[in-house]
Amino acid sequence: MVKIEIYRFSILNKAKEQQVLNFYNEEEDLLNTMNDFCTFIHKNIRDYIDSQGKYRTFTLDRVQKLNHNNRTISGYFDSSYTGERGKLKDRATNKKIIDIKADNLVSKSFFFLIHIPKNSKFGYLIVERKENHGVKTIFGSAFNNFMRFKGVSNYSLELKQAPPRYFLRNHLENGNLKEIRLVNHNSSEQNIGFGKEERIFKVPNAASGNHLKQILLELFNSVVLNESSKIPFLDKGEFDEIAFVLGFNKSCKTFYIKNKEKIRSNIDVSNLIEFKDDQPTLESLIRVSLELIKFAA
Repeated sequence: MVKIEIYRFSILNKAKEQQVLNFYNEEEDLLNTMNDFCTFIHKNIRDYIDSQGKYRTFTLDRVQKLNHNNRTISGYFDSSYTGERGKLKDRATNKKIIDIKADNLVSKSFFFLIHIPKNSKFGYLIVERKENHGVKTIFGSAFNNFMRFKGVSNYSLELKQAPPRYFLRNHLENGNLKEIRLVNHNSSEQNIGFGKEERIFKVPNAASGNHLKQILLELFNSVVLNESSKIPFLDKGEFDEIAFVLGFNKSCKTFYIKNKEKIRSNIDVSNLIEFKDDQPTLESLIRVSLELIKFAA
């Protein structure tokens, strides 16, 4: 199974204003800057400690491909981490080949594509999803560090989830409501350290679920709120955020009334790409990625 995630990014100046990407620094094209960044991280492996205390590295598996015609950069990231013990065994004999120690790096290579349209304030990053190998945080951090290295510290990358609209629509229109989460963030002095209060309601049957789903969809489609606004919900009170889980086609997705950018996309593209020697071909991954970008939210 091959799954991908779609992110949308912009370049902000110090006033948090989005820039036109092909001349973001009054003259520089972000396509060239991103290509230089990929070359840099291929030669200079980024290492860091993640939130779980694991040592990680981030680089490119091989030199990226730059296509000026469709304004894309494509290739394969290499992500590694420590802390996982195990054994590598021969499939035929089940005999141990080597022990994997806690300080060994467990490495995976996975596809990426960067697309930077002309005369646009938004670009796109598509990444093949691999378990335990997230990219969003380290990609943004590494790029912004690279910009400071270049001496362009007054511009920064902002990277957000961008699931395709059709992907959201399938769940919203055809999905079954499974769960509602009513969230309040504790900000009073006596609650410091407790983070948030979350009330979770399971939906017992389709009949009640359909009624509640329509109420949630009205909120989802119509409410435009700032970060401090409260969301009223039935007779339950007012909340900082309301999340709800919809199930569709054996897949469950969590939607957010206020922070829609938290909606994640793990899109299975296995039936849309070609394989060679049981591996997806780069050409088909690029083709499918560009098609999905057309529908990106």
